[in-house]
Amino acid sequence: MSPWFAVALGAGVFSAVVNVACNAVARKRNSARNATERVHAGRHTALAAAITLEEFAHRCQVTIDRAERIDLSEQRHVQLGDIEIPPFAFSNDIQWRDLDAGKASYLRAFSADQTHNAERIQSNDRCSNVDEFAAYIKGHCAEFGRRAWLMAVELREENELGAVKDHDYLIEFDAALSRYIAWEQRHKVRNERAPAPSHVTQSPQRSGNRGRGLAVGGPA
Repeated sequence: MSPWFAVALGAGVFSAVVNVACNAVARKRNSARNATERVHAGRHTALAAAITLEEFAHRCQVTIDRAERIDLSEQRHVQLGDIEIPPFAFSNDIQWRDLDAGKASYLRAFSADQTHNAERIQSNDRCSNVDEFAAYIKGHCAEFGRRAWLMAVELREENELGAVKDHDYLIEFDAALSRYIAWEQRHKVRNERAPAPSHVTQSPQRSGNRGRGLAVGGPA
């Protein structure tokens, strides 16, 4: 074998080994970079979802407070703008693929459940008076506001995101839920004893959710 051939062969083998090693290092770096980017994207999406949930929880608490300050029993008409169910929707920009599939499905199911329950309350024409309608709204806000706040806290903890101040929301939502359950029990007893009342109906002169009037049916 020619010494030059041996040298060339050895150089070729060395070059191949170096190329394989370099490619392996590059792949490892790219894999680490991709993993870091996925973690960053997941945290960004989790933060966006958490903020949306927190804002909704805050609006739910404001709605409960507003409804409890208004003396609805003295009103024959009430504007839904005074006790409106807070709207909720995740932004269209949220990249659900960045989250665990189970977590993303759970969050989106919450949005669908909240929307369904809100629509059911707003279309309910069987309420006997304004107080009853307001009670359903407060119960809705207490239940879904509490769930939203807990999901936001969970998202922040799982993704090591900075926590926000609690504002005693869980305590306030639990108290509101207790009041709603107590009202529901009293309401059930009254319905079992009393004859069928007149109903709360939508005022025909208004349309839409905000500013829509509700009138208690029956003579003055």
